[in-house]
Formats: sequence, C-alpha cells, structure tokens
Amino acid sequence: MANEKYILGINGGVRPGYQDVSAVLLRGGSIVAAVEEERLNRIKHAPGQLPILAVKEVLRIAGIHITDVSTLAFHGSTWQPAIEDILKNHFTSYFGHCPPIRRFHHHDCHAASAYYASGFDEALILTVDGSGDGISTQVAVGRHGTLQVLERYARPQSLGLFYSMITQICGFTRDMDEYKLMGLAAFGKPTPERLEALLQITDSGYRLNEAYLVPILPGQPGPSRYEMLYTEKLLQLTGTKRRTDTHITDEYKNLAASAQFLLEQALCAIVKKYVRETGIRKICMAGGVALNCLANMKIEQLHEVDELFIQPAASDAGISLGAAYLAAAEQGITQFEKQTHVFYGSEYSDDEIARVLQSCACKAQREPDITDAAARALAQKKVIGWFQGRMEFGPRALGNRSILADPATPDIQSIVNQKIKFRESFRPFGASVLQDDFHRYFIARCTEAPYMTKVFHVKEPYRALLRGVTHADGTCRVQTVTDSQNPLYARLLRAFKSLTGHSVLLNTSYNLSHEPIVCTPRHAIASFCASGLDELFLGTYRLTK
Repeated sequence: MANEKYILGINGGVRPGYQDVSAVLLRGGSIVAAVEEERLNRIKHAPGQLPILAVKEVLRIAGIHITDVSTLAFHGSTWQPAIEDILKNHFTSYFGHCPPIRRFHHHDCHAASAYYASGFDEALILTVDGSGDGISTQVAVGRHGTLQVLERYARPQSLGLFYSMITQICGFTRDMDEYKLMGLAAFGKPTPERLEALLQITDSGYRLNEAYLVPILPGQPGPSRYEMLYTEKLLQLTGTKRRTDTHITDEYKNLAASAQFLLEQALCAIVKKYVRETGIRKICMAGGVALNCLANMKIEQLHEVDELFIQPAASDAGISLGAAYLAAAEQGITQFEKQTHVFYGSEYSDDEIARVLQSCACKAQREPDITDAAARALAQKKVIGWFQGRMEFGPRALGNRSILADPATPDIQSIVNQKIKFRESFRPFGASVLQDDFHRYFIARCTEAPYMTKVFHVKEPYRALLRGVTHADGTCRVQTVTDSQNPLYARLLRAFKSLTGHSVLLNTSYNLSHEPIVCTPRHAIASFCASGLDELFLGTYRLTK
C-alpha cells in the first residue's frame, strides 16, 4: 500500500441538528482509524460541531500529518457552497492545512458505509433516518462496486421523524432516546390503528401524514431536539405528552409498542417491494433507524431476505466512513476490505496506564493473567469495568470499553441500571457469547452477529439462566465473539465458561447515564470511582474497592 493515499472522511456540521461528529482515515480500501468526537470532548453526540479532537486522533494513530491526506471527504452535497469556506477555515486554523474537499450526498454516504463494508458484491441498500440533504429514506443497489439510487423519500416523509415524534410524546428526548422507546415497546400491547392516521403502511412502503408534523420548509433546519416535532393535533390521537418526571403508564407502553409495530411494517414493506423488483436478496442498512434492533430482526426473518448486514456505526458517525469510501471509489479503488470488527480507535499501553494510575493516586494490582482474574471476579457475581485494546467505533461497546456481569446473577439488571449506569429500570442489556455457542442459547437464522445490531429470541430453557439479558419480550441483543475479531475478549469468555459452564456475559457500554463511552484510562477510572462498579480491569491492572 506504499503508493496508496490517505483519505480523511469527516461528519459534523455547524448547526445543532448535525451530530455524531466523527473522523475516519482510509488508506486504499482499508480503515486505518475511526474516532468519534464525543469520546474525546465528553459531550454526548457533539452536536453542532466539526471534528477537531477526532481528526487529531486519527492522524496520531496513523502517525501522519494533515499534509499527507489527499482528500477531505464530507457530506452535505446540497448545502450552500459556503460550507467549503467554513471547512477550509476550520482545518487551516486548527491543523495548518486543508486538503482538497469532496462533498457527497448524506444518504449516499450512509449507503456506501454499509455496502463497501459488507463484503457483498451485489446488495439492496436501505438507508433510513430523520433526514440528511433533504432525504429521509433511500433505496439503492450496490453492484460490482458501484451505487445506483432507485428511490428517495424527501423530508418530511420520514420514518425517523415519525419514531422521534412518539419518542417525545412518551417523555423522552428525540435524537437521543429512541432506543428507550424501542426498549419500552416490549412492555406494551400494540394498537397500530391508533396511529394509522399518522403513518399509513402501503404495499410499497409508507406515507406520513404531514398535518401532524410541525412544518419544515425545504432547506430549513428542523426543530432542535428540545422542540416538539408534532402539532397539537397529534395529541388527539395519542393523548397527553408524558412529563419526564412522571411514571410511565400502560398508555405510553402501548403507544411505544404501536410505533414499533408500524416502523417494522413500513421497513418490511420497502424491503419486500424492492427484493421483488430487483431479485437481490442480500440487504445492507445504515442510518439512525438501522439501529432499531427489533426492526432488524423482523427484516432478517423475511423469507425474501438471505443475508442482512447492518453498518455497526449506522448513525451519522458512519457518514465519515461512507464519505471516505465514496472518495476512494472515485479515485479508482475497486477493492474494499470487508469490515470484521469495530476496533479502530485509541489504544493505551500498560506504561501509559501505569502513569495515569500514579497521577490519580490509585492503588492497582498487576495481574499475570488478566482474563483469568476477570473471569473469577465475574463468577463471584461482581460487576466489572473492562478496558482493553483499541476503542470501538460506533454506539456499541463490544468488549474493549465494556461493563460486564454474569447474567445469571439475581436482580443483575436492576443492579447495573440503578447502581452503576444510573438510568431507567426498564432498560435492557445486550449479551456477548462465544460464536460457537451462539445457537445453543439463541434462535437465529444467521451464523454470526458481531455488532449488537440485531436481537434474537432466547431459547426457553435458558431464559432463567440468562435473566439479566432476556428482555420482557424474550429477546436479547447479541454480540458473537471469535478469536479473530477480539482474541482477548474471546479468551475471557472461555475462562468464564470454564468456571460457570456458560459463555454468555451481560455486556453494556462503559459509561454512566448521559455520558459518552469512556475512551482514556482517566475516563475509565473516573467512572469506576463514581459508580457502583466492583472492580476495574485496565490493561493488565486490576483496581478494587
């Protein structure tokens, strides 16, 4: 790869509506580094910003200077030309140089992030979000390394906005808490007819009734996450908006279940239509709505679908990756490395960790076998922080910046939610499992699920054992683990299995409520001291309370 150039993809914007700010460095068809700004500046989603720290970090990881970058790839193809002047000023001010800029359509970036990472030669690509470059849903085909757009739904015909409206009605914050609505849906009974006046499902997709939505003019930014998306007319269908400080009644649980049901029906209708028309049975997805794991399960279960790949950084963080892919394709790159993991971020040596421990006046024990020590702590029903290797790119902690526990521990869901994460008691947790044991515990058509982008039903005989990760509807968001993806984490799961007889761990992101996932050793120590975690395994060091 000596003659291949570096391409820097970034996401962000100067308006509060643009979030999940990130930077990705590509060389040839391979990802060199990928970092989200929030992990470094500690502002969740980093809304309304352009990446400064993330760009510095990916350049540091690669060991290069900004002048070594051939292209700066960005979304916002429909934005005013002034954005290029803003980018040039931003990069010149902070880095002393701005590479040539190439802008792409927001949804083409989402599509590229999923298609080129999937390893599929031919795929149907569905990208769904609130909106980007004036589009909310896009259907495309990827074939032999090229993308062809088949259909676009213009804003405000948006499934993302639909789901966000109900998120707000149920007392949560849009563009942040949609996953809470998804979790709440399991406790309710869907009555979709209640919302059919708002969202109509058709044979080819959906139609959103814009009379219930606050008007958003073309080219105008949408309301901020703290403004209501809906008009008072919607309350005639849903009833009163829940205040955040009030109890979640069955009324809101049923409303969440109804919204989830309609979202699944709309997505499945689109997939079935275009599989019929194209004959393509491999599906790629990206965009914020693609993080809805329940809907992904329903799509994967369709008999029309053979394989489903969800970009693990499906949110707008993945825009930086997609933009870099598109720039590389324009420059003649035809072979892209299939994405097999998400560990593209910052890493800290034991010497660096030791210096931080000393500066924080922390007493820590060096462990000759860190996986054996951690497995024994977990088998003793302790909840641990696990900080190892390169940081994950995307919203899921997949074994390098994780909080771990034995899912068989009595009341473990309440313990982690209330004493460690400090969040709502109904929130479910994901599970990590050795890939060889995947079908032992879970019902699935696929053979692997490495990114926690899908849920699966827990087999009935194991629901009691896995009570800490089995949600009210009998499902679990799963991460399968192999030696090739994450050898240290796989070793931990095997060590835990040798002690307990099962290789499933409760795995949630290493962060406290309303905070980004920890990135540095100092972040990990701060969260350890501020929470009910029992122990922290930081590199080869072990901290206890």
